[in-house]
Amino acid sequence: MSIRSPRGRALRGCRVYQPDCSQADLEARNGLAEALSPLLQGFVRAPSGSGPAEAIYGLFARFKRRFAEPAGHWAQNNLAAHRTMVETIFYPFGGPDLLFPLHLFPQAREYILVGAEPCGPWPLAERPDDFALAGIVDILRHYLDCSYFVTKDLRSQLTGSSIGGVLPLLIAQIAHAGLPLHRIDPVDGTGIHILFGDRAAPIRLTYFQQDLRDEHWARESPLSRHLGATRRLATFVKSASYLLHEPPFERLRGLLRERTDVLVQDPSGIPYRLLRDWGWHIELHGRFVADIPVFAKYDQSELAAAYGDRGDGPALPFGIGYLNDAARAGLIVAVPQRRL
Repeated sequence: MSIRSPRGRALRGCRVYQPDCSQADLEARNGLAEALSPLLQGFVRAPSGSGPAEAIYGLFARFKRRFAEPAGHWAQNNLAAHRTMVETIFYPFGGPDLLFPLHLFPQAREYILVGAEPCGPWPLAERPDDFALAGIVDILRHYLDCSYFVTKDLRSQLTGSSIGGVLPLLIAQIAHAGLPLHRIDPVDGTGIHILFGDRAAPIRLTYFQQDLRDEHWARESPLSRHLGATRRLATFVKSASYLLHEPPFERLRGLLRERTDVLVQDPSGIPYRLLRDWGWHIELHGRFVADIPVFAKYDQSELAAAYGDRGDGPALPFGIGYLNDAARAGLIVAVPQRRL
């Protein structure tokens, strides 16, 4: 089928990726990875000339220099002991941000990302036209420049373009990481599995579209069942809009307390005072005085005081989340007592 762009233009070769497709559809959809292989090279090699392909390559290259490589080097020195414990990374509120967990936890066998956005369509033509590539450039630009997606802007961009969902954004990140794509499957009507990396021992990316508020997240949801089947879980929280400070997320806080073996988060995650009340061992990295003004209503005085008591430690070599200036950025690494 064809999908009409907002400009009324038919995008040739596009099919909607429907997570609730029947088993009979799976055979054809498993060929999606093979069909995409030629066009993915455009995200890896520097094109010649100018246009959307050149723009997206430049954005990824700048992200790699500013965020990804420094984050990976920092993790080698500061998360090495923790990384040996876990195989699965849980990233609530992560949306289509794969690159940060991929560089912080490169040894993981599965990354579970949760966002409010649908999976969406992807052009199955041999090569997407400039219109489709331009859409990917526009949507990824803020993330690659600033290290996070603005949720309301992401939702508006996806629904107002031919891109439609996060699948093309995730595939673009896998491609730029230089990892081969093997298979894409639906997950229980709410998400997707993407297998990539070494064919003999592939990595699995699982994305769920899920509202994580207590009243919207059923205990028998596909996400709940999937998490229930995992073990040795590392939780990563970044750019979470301080939702874990809010009452409607009690169930998520409880799950993180019960299931997490190591937590890596920026200041927008679980409140510092709560981690302290849980009796977790807390390491503070980088610096923190206050978050950006839009989140000023959330009391972070105890976290700021803890950083003050620690003294003037070294800055992070990269910015992350809302504090994407390395000189102001901080990360919290916390481990429950049962794992010490």
